[in-house]
Amino acid sequence: MSRRVSAIDIGSNAIRMMVADINETAPFIRVNKKQRAPVRLGHDVFTTGTITPETMEIAKATFRRFAETNAKLKVEKCRAVATSACREAKNKKEFLETIKKVSGIDIEIIDGTEEGRLIHLAVRKEVQLDSKKTMLIDIGGGSVEVTFSKGGKLLATKSFPMGTVRVLENLSKRRMNESHLSIIMGEFLSDLGPHIYPNTENDPVDFAIGTGGNLECMAELKVRLLKKTPNTFVTLSELAEIIARLKAMSIKDRIDKLELRPDRADVIMPASMLVETIMRQAEVEKIVIPAVGLRDGLIWSMV
Repeated sequence: MSRRVSAIDIGSNAIRMMVADINETAPFIRVNKKQRAPVRLGHDVFTTGTITPETMEIAKATFRRFAETNAKLKVEKCRAVATSACREAKNKKEFLETIKKVSGIDIEIIDGTEEGRLIHLAVRKEVQLDSKKTMLIDIGGGSVEVTFSKGGKLLATKSFPMGTVRVLENLSKRRMNESHLSIIMGEFLSDLGPHIYPNTENDPVDFAIGTGGNLECMAELKVRLLKKTPNTFVTLSELAEIIARLKAMSIKDRIDKLELRPDRADVIMPASMLVETIMRQAEVEKIVIPAVGLRDGLIWSMV
């Protein structure tokens, strides 16, 4: 017998909801509805340390809508999790209490390890991992999770405070712009190496798997910019070409010519360069993009 559940991912760049029907005996979930609200909690938290009253009001309106969706679609269970920005917000307790009061929705704050585990759960249901050694890269607004898996079993996961919104705020704080991203990537390597090398040195990765909205955008840009298919994977050389094309465009051009949302147009460059940096370090030539993420993992966790 199937049950209707919903999952909410409170990220640093957006808040996303998914409603799906699940069945203990079925090997798939049936998605009924997806919603996304461009609430950039990370902008507040990574610059001021708190969620501002203005953003709090937008989040309240978002969760009221989500509660209405739950009621309208007769959702039996809702699981909402918050990641990097909420973990670090000084007023996170007030945020959680406010959202509960206006929507009745309880929010769990999860750490980077649990985030990596849930995303791995979603990927395992979508990609054939048997007998394969893979590296999962999830690019968020506040953090980047890099997870190693063999034969579908999670080996090691680590969360890095290098999400796209955080990178943008870091650049702004240092009076730098997009042209200085290579400096940020160079600084990232010293943290990344100790996680990558022990997990790849004697047992190389067969391929990488990428999750998150930015990875799905890279797959679409492969088709739109490079005129190549399919959009289910991107090679390292294709990614380098996408980065070169994006570099030559202003954020306005990315919005006007590529039809990217404003809150995607400014983060796609740091996201692409983060993925390229991680792939080069792990000496991986291909990243598979299955178009699943944290929301899917949350849904599967309720089966």
